[in-house]
Amino acid sequence: MNSKLTGIIVTGVLAASLGGVLLFLEKTGGNDSSSSQDESSSVVINKRENTKTQIVERTADDVKSVAVENKSGSFTLTKNDSGKTKWSIAELDGLALNISESNTLADCAATLKSFDTVEEDAADLSKYGFNDPNGKFTVTFTDGEARTFLIGDNLPKSERYFYLVEEGKTTVYQVLNSYVSCMTESKEAYVNRVLVVQPSNDEYPEYGTLTVSRKDAGYDVVIKNDDKEEGAVSAQVMTSPVYGYLNVTNSTGYTHGMWGLTADMATVLKPDDKALEEYGLKDPAAVVTLKGEGYDYKLCIGNAEHVKDEEGIDMDEIASYYCTIEGVEGMDCIFSVSASSLPWMTQKPEDILSSLMTFNYVKDVGEIVITKKSGTDDIKLTYDKEKDDVGSVELNGKNVEIDSLKTFYEYLLTCPTGELYFEEPDESAFVMKIEIKRYDGGGDTLELYTDTGRRTIVKLNGVTSYRIESKWITQFEENIKALEAGKTIGETY
Repeated sequence: MNSKLTGIIVTGVLAASLGGVLLFLEKTGGNDSSSSQDESSSVVINKRENTKTQIVERTADDVKSVAVENKSGSFTLTKNDSGKTKWSIAELDGLALNISESNTLADCAATLKSFDTVEEDAADLSKYGFNDPNGKFTVTFTDGEARTFLIGDNLPKSERYFYLVEEGKTTVYQVLNSYVSCMTESKEAYVNRVLVVQPSNDEYPEYGTLTVSRKDAGYDVVIKNDDKEEGAVSAQVMTSPVYGYLNVTNSTGYTHGMWGLTADMATVLKPDDKALEEYGLKDPAAVVTLKGEGYDYKLCIGNAEHVKDEEGIDMDEIASYYCTIEGVEGMDCIFSVSASSLPWMTQKPEDILSSLMTFNYVKDVGEIVITKKSGTDDIKLTYDKEKDDVGSVELNGKNVEIDSLKTFYEYLLTCPTGELYFEEPDESAFVMKIEIKRYDGGGDTLELYTDTGRRTIVKLNGVTSYRIESKWITQFEENIKALEAGKTIGETY
């Protein structure tokens, strides 16, 4: 029965009973006010106040060591008199420590307090789980004092509290989970889980080269800085498997996700070849490298961990992957990393590319040459320095409206990037070539070849890169005619 409902019923029964008693007294002539008062005041529901106790009253600075034993094994946190870190764990020698967890362990051991006293002179400690404790820890202080505690079972129907007793004593305490959970963790929980530190905004290093190699792809994805700065769409560009500008919103996790990458836990410490093979890291599903001046990171992504149903059976959804990281000191572990932190396993090049196959500011363009089987259309633009914009436009020697040219050019920039394509086209299927020539000598060239009735292959700057819907070409050809005739330029296809 619902506990709240039970309380309401009990209260109602008590009220009804009290009412009956008063009615009976009235009918029998009971009019002694003091007797009546005694009767009513004797019905009291007592609730004992919690007896909070400061079990250990020290500070973390007083702690020399904390020795922990639990069902996952044992380890000892020791204060360093000298060294880079305040604490060390001998069982994790050579591995970077989780500073926050280490500090928490020392602090909790030094300031241990109870939420309540359960029993002051317990004759049977086994009923609280101390015969097979969840944990045991000994805190030793710099003055030589040492105290040992046992962590028993969780309180019935509560995971927020544990039973606790000091070794050799019989007072049983109720303590918050937050005070002793670090004593029930395995030593692996004390390994640093930040695989690559997140720099502050003003300390980001110069972007180098990101390379993503996946077993299920026939190519590498390579991301670099846009050194030419022609696009001004994003700071980085894709150079493989195609050259393309990035969608800033969709690509940030892909390009910068290595920095700040954090694991859920360290699964295997100092793995050997057998462990690497078992977790799929001898022949990883993906390898992500990020190299630049002063850094060289290599992330290997192995087997997946699936979300489990109520019966513990793997479902289709992937929860995490086993990973290793190189290029960071003290991280010789197999880590479990959330799938949501690994965009390189799910995102394809099409997902992070912008919709712009080519990008050159129209004011920087001096000529657009369109070559078809039937002839050539030559669009010449002049630059107006005072306006910092297009000054005039000619199509095959005939003046056209600047605004119409801009709408025409905007449509040209919409040439889509949704489907990558790498098979060389049949040269006899040539449809047209579009050359965008800038004043400074840069620019882009698009060569179009019929693939099927509905698809056209695009070579971008001589490299077969995309396949687009043929109706884009149909509308583009209509736009050439409309530009020359002074008619409305189509903006969709």
